[in-house]
Amino acid sequence: MDIKEELIKLREKIKGAFTSESVKELETMAKKEDPLGYGALGTAIGRLIESKNETEDENKALREQLEKMSEKDRMKYWASNFRHFNEQTSSPHAKALSDHFKNSKMIILDDKVDEFIDWYTENMVKDHYTDIGEYHFPIEMRNFIEKMAVWYELRYPDYEINRIMPGSSQEQIDINEVMFANNQYTNDILDDDSDIKDLDWNEFYNTKAFINSLPWSERYVFSRPKYQDIVYWNRGQGSAHLHLTRNGFVEWSEYMDVIPGIANEDLEGKNIKEVVSMLKEKGIKFPENNEFEKAIKDYDNWIYQKDEMLNCVMYRIIERGGNRIGPRRAFIFAKEFGRNIDIPMAYGVDRSDPGLRLFMNEYIKAGGFKNLVCYIGYGSRASKYEKLPTITIQELIMTQNNNAATFYTPEEDELHQRLVNALSNRINQDDLSEEQENLKKEEVRQLRLQRKLEKSKQTGK
Repeated sequence: MDIKEELIKLREKIKGAFTSESVKELETMAKKEDPLGYGALGTAIGRLIESKNETEDENKALREQLEKMSEKDRMKYWASNFRHFNEQTSSPHAKALSDHFKNSKMIILDDKVDEFIDWYTENMVKDHYTDIGEYHFPIEMRNFIEKMAVWYELRYPDYEINRIMPGSSQEQIDINEVMFANNQYTNDILDDDSDIKDLDWNEFYNTKAFINSLPWSERYVFSRPKYQDIVYWNRGQGSAHLHLTRNGFVEWSEYMDVIPGIANEDLEGKNIKEVVSMLKEKGIKFPENNEFEKAIKDYDNWIYQKDEMLNCVMYRIIERGGNRIGPRRAFIFAKEFGRNIDIPMAYGVDRSDPGLRLFMNEYIKAGGFKNLVCYIGYGSRASKYEKLPTITIQELIMTQNNNAATFYTPEEDELHQRLVNALSNRINQDDLSEEQENLKKEEVRQLRLQRKLEKSKQTGK
């Protein structure tokens, strides 16, 4: 039975919820076991909660089940689950859980960077390098994250962000004029007939050019992951092994038939992950020195390292850029690098921002989510862990003034029209119900009058 089936079975069994105290206990347990996965673990719990029973036995049973989840399943890190993480729910207990996580220190983006550096140290550095390397490599990774955030600031200066996504007052500066048309160096080496006016700085200082300019010690992070060519079933204790493609498919299998019930040809063409699953289903015990599981872990860690490094760049762009510019710049970064666009939006709500509605509209057009819960004033909080009020995108769209444009966009018009139609239908239904009620009252009144007349006639006889 896989983890999904186990969770479904558990959900049917429990039908319960957590008290605020048990939520705190679970968060402590989850963070201790897996700092990167504890936010996603909270999401998994939230999906299980349906509301009514609160017995400690049921809470204990759920905690025990969650403790059995594999590291892979718990490593569904926070960034990729952000939308589910902050969805609102009608269950009061689930809402308490959601509120607890939203208002805990895990929302601080700099803390997410620290958590990644801890993971990187533990999984990619420790036992791979000398003591000197174990000290310096985490520092170098943090520095590289900062370097990439600074590169994006140079590529999209504040005034360029304001031009693309209007926010606060705009400087009348064009980045292309600064870098090309008004650049003395380019004017000196190019003649008057050159098409320098057609050059675009954003395209000129593009991602590929940036990556190619890096030294290998930093550029390697962007290289494609690959499986090692040969993986041994039990290195040093036998010859059984698999030859893998860079994507982990078995090109050919040698001597694996020493394992009872296994034929070499049965493994060829399968992915190494399928092979491992098949062997486990057959109840075959894996030797301590097997390279099959290690190869999978190394491959997955490499992918995770790149993904979470890019997420951390996005977090630093938000933190470095202030209340308005940072989230907008991070939104552009998220679209270019395939990051979660919910995060810049959720951290980009400044109620005094004249261009907030335009930012929200860009978010919705890019596939955004109108029920996304956003933090108000993250970039202007008075202390690092200040408790922040929240608001949904839909609530913002209906209440936020737009001083950066004099018209509603088509998407906003459509949303407003849908809401107007819904209200109109409700009013019409209410009017119809009231009319039907008045008709019934009139029918009763007429019936009473008729009975009185009939009674009066009978009395007159």
